[in-house]
Amino acid sequence: MLTRRYRWDRNPLRRRTDRLESSLVVAAVLLVLVSVWPAVLAGRATYGAGMAETRVGPGGRQQVTATLLRDAPPARATYGEMPPQLPRTPARWTGPDGAARTGEVAAPGLARSGTAVRIWIDAEGRPATAPKKPLEIVIRGAGMAVFVVLVAALIAVTGFAAGRWALDRRRYRSWDAAWAIADKRGHGHRRG
Repeated sequence: MLTRRYRWDRNPLRRRTDRLESSLVVAAVLLVLVSVWPAVLAGRATYGAGMAETRVGPGGRQQVTATLLRDAPPARATYGEMPPQLPRTPARWTGPDGAARTGEVAAPGLARSGTAVRIWIDAEGRPATAPKKPLEIVIRGAGMAVFVVLVAALIAVTGFAAGRWALDRRRYRSWDAAWAIADKRGHGHRRG
């Protein structure tokens, strides 16, 4: 039913505005289809940036052993799905350049001074977050691709709706003019 309304044919009853509306449908569909390629590129770029951000090894993030310099306070209790927040405690570790570093690191609650904990550091030797899991990076890249297609679809639907509204206004004006002419003819015929 919908395809019949928007297909191009040589029907003499189809108005110019009907053909323009069919063109709007084609343009909207093409916009969504063309957006697939930029969506793939955006997804790949997001994935690549995520993989570069989680790079592990020389010149990137690495895991080292830190020694706590003070007893750690108790961990904060959390409820629901959130993981417990580990308290920050002063510690000492060796940086990638071999120099001793100190700073606050996340440690298990109530850990004693002198306890060894594993931490992640960046290329400069500062504490860093653990690298993201590959699945998380893939999901983020796929999410970006889907987001780009959804934005394109939203733009296409909005453009189509605005175009159809303008065409409907044009049709209504045309119908009003046609009815006014028919009304004049009808009144003129009755008088004569």
